Amino acid sequence: MKTKNSVITLLSAVFVFSAGELLAGCPISETNPEQQLHVTGRIHFNINVSDFDKAKRFYRTLGFVDQVGPFPETNSIEVSNGVGLDDLYKIRAELIYLGKLPEGPVDLTVPTGRFIDIIEWMEPTRLEPPYTQINHLGISYFSLFDDDILALGEQLEEAGGTDLTGPVRLSNGDQQSMIKDPDGTYIALHQSAGKTAEVDYLNVNVTDLECSKKFYAMLGLEEEESSAVSDSNLLYEALGIDADMDRAGVMLNHRVDGSKVRLSEWANPVSQGPPYPAPINHLGLQRINWGTADLEADIALLKSRGVKFLSDIAPCCEGDASTFGFIIFEDPDGIYNQLMGSITPPAIARSESNER
Repeated sequence: MKTKNSVITLLSAVFVFSAGELLAGCPISETNPEQQLHVTGRIHFNINVSDFDKAKRFYRTLGFVDQVGPFPETNSIEVSNGVGLDDLYKIRAELIYLGKLPEGPVDLTVPTGRFIDIIEWMEPTRLEPPYTQINHLGISYFSLFDDDILALGEQLEEAGGTDLTGPVRLSNGDQQSMIKDPDGTYIALHQSAGKTAEVDYLNVNVTDLECSKKFYAMLGLEEEESSAVSDSNLLYEALGIDADMDRAGVMLNHRVDGSKVRLSEWANPVSQGPPYPAPINHLGLQRINWGTADLEADIALLKSRGVKFLSDIAPCCEGDASTFGFIIFEDPDGIYNQLMGSITPPAIARSESNER
């Protein structure tokens, strides 16, 4: 278990591969248990922002009132290389938590589904806006439950957000609205009987729904029956998308922690693309971080699928004594996911190798 201070640097290291070319034509066959990664659930998702203090005020109003951090401004060159940078970066970053953190030590390898990784990239700076269209390829928005989304929307406007549409009543009686954060990142607010503040789902727009379903099944995400896919058309219509839209979708539920990802394939209007390219410092929703119980086995599985790695694994975050490693990878459309898991400290690994 790690205390708040001792885990501050855990989320900075990464290990990147490219799967966009690999999955052209979707070579993924039917998924079976042996083909699934050892994913235990969602640790966090990442939002890059242009003004850290302003973003913190906004997300605190949204309910993310506690945090782990701040993280160190920079890290090793191996970490920079892992995110596609040739030089050391400079950031402001924290993990913000929905609600109050439980008392006692915090173990960031145990998924809670309540963290967002907020980062302002100071060097290098990248200020292209987040996706301007709700159907852009990539992680286009996340949905959050709250028991009074009308009042919350008004508070978020005062905190620098932009209200896009008031509550729309869905077929099951729920209500949903859409707002943008100060940089323009989309956030859906979802009011449902008996639901208090919690992350609902992440919406991921893809080009080939069936291929993406097979890919995310490797991570342990399973299809469920849900009205959320069709109900969102009402919200999209309120945002000004034509009533004759043609969109296929599926809600995926993680088999371990229950975290949700909704995949959407747009035929009309056709999704724009591509998703944000590397390095991973573009404003907006950039990646989803999943915990894994066996990082080495997962890497071996990915290698068996011909994955192209951009760097060696970057140990985190105590140099040769590091006990964690990270890998960031692309889904079939080049959308970033991330795995975090335990590794043998490099110093011990070298010693064991020398002994052999």
